[in-house]
Amino acid sequence: MNIIHLLIFSILLLVGCSGSDSPSKNPVQQPLSQGTRVLGIDVKEIPSVTYDSAYQQAMALGVREVSVALDWALLEPTLGNYDNALADIIESYYPIQTGDLTLVLRPLDTPGPSFPSDLAGNFDDPAVILAYENFLTNLHSRLANLNASGKLKWIHVGNEIDANLGTDAVKWAQWQTFFVAIKAKIKSLWGAQIEVSSIVQFNVLNDVAKRALYLNLLADLDNAVLTYYPLNADFTMRPPTTVAADFEIMVNTITAKDILLQECGYPTSALNNSSESLQADFISSVFKAWDNYSDRIKLIDIAWQYDVSETEVDQWVIDFGMSGQPNEDKFKQYLWTLGLGNYDSTEKLALQRLRDELQARSWVNN
Repeated sequence: MNIIHLLIFSILLLVGCSGSDSPSKNPVQQPLSQGTRVLGIDVKEIPSVTYDSAYQQAMALGVREVSVALDWALLEPTLGNYDNALADIIESYYPIQTGDLTLVLRPLDTPGPSFPSDLAGNFDDPAVILAYENFLTNLHSRLANLNASGKLKWIHVGNEIDANLGTDAVKWAQWQTFFVAIKAKIKSLWGAQIEVSSIVQFNVLNDVAKRALYLNLLADLDNAVLTYYPLNADFTMRPPTTVAADFEIMVNTITAKDILLQECGYPTSALNNSSESLQADFISSVFKAWDNYSDRIKLIDIAWQYDVSETEVDQWVIDFGMSGQPNEDKFKQYLWTLGLGNYDSTEKLALQRLRDELQARSWVNN
């Protein structure tokens, strides 16, 4: 669940975030060198660490990709009324940084659509498509330095879209019409080199009805982009030992596209049947499985660098409609404890485990 995380680090800014078929393989016995794989992380600002400091910490680890999520309703509250503050921050900061950037555009997010308040219609409505094309034109015009820098590599349209589309074939068809039009607009603005996709949850691959609908959409996507949290339905965690089988499902189900894990995480709360030790083991399991499929899984973005505040998590509980639900507390703890570091900036065991796994693979850190 990719939440807007661009936070501000300077008083000069606003106060404040082609693949090939790959059958099952014999496990790699020794850590595999980095190769062309890209490591990302969800950079977080906390009271004792500015966003810029957190970003530089990530780069020192070997991270070379970060993402910024942009909700349509936030940047265009009413039709034609653009709030460019966040775009201007992106333009000021990221073009001169070390890592590449992913923009996660969210006209549709896990809780549902995000439209300007005076816009109504389905995603295949020509008025909705035109409005989003106009939104993109405005966004592109605010990012001249970023556009010229070559650091913008990926634009994902829609986050965890399956949560809203479900098994409704009509909704999936409406989204597909929208996506094809918006992808063409993005390519016309930013160039053919920008890779454009939509993000789904890993569990879509284990649902027969959703999987068929997603695979139909996948033909129009540049990559298969997933969020990956080994969750049970009640927001408890499956053990890290399940990672290997999950990665095998990914590469055996998705045979014609490269795979990007735009979110990949594991909380530490005991309420989620987890701990710091299990989170650290999850990191090791992810890298071991990634070694086996390094030719198919091109990027993994770890969620996330530091835990967030309780106030922020409480708002997410509301946003995701979990208030008063039977698993509200587990949902809250899941989001609240995903960081590799605590909110007070102290490290969890997983952060050192990440360093160890990267060192074992001679990961770039300069």
